[in-house]
Amino acid sequence: MNAEPKFQTYLVDYPHEGAFWSLEIKATSFEDAEARVRQLQYAKVAGELKFTLPAGCGFIARAWCWLMWKWPE
Repeated sequence: MNAEPKFQTYLVDYPHEGAFWSLEIKATSFEDAEARVRQLQYAKVAGELKFTLPAGCGFIARAWCWLMWKWPE
């Protein structure tokens, strides 16, 4: 049986307009995080994060997210 990889949260620091900022990257190891950061040169901003819902909210959360995606403001 294959176990799902365990992801950890790594912080990525970068300078912008005279200050340092951080991003969170989910990765299986420090080396995986570094590899993912190298791929950021191909990244595009996907949109604004409006809110997050805990996974335990189940169907109601999925339905709400779908509705918000289907009929944005």
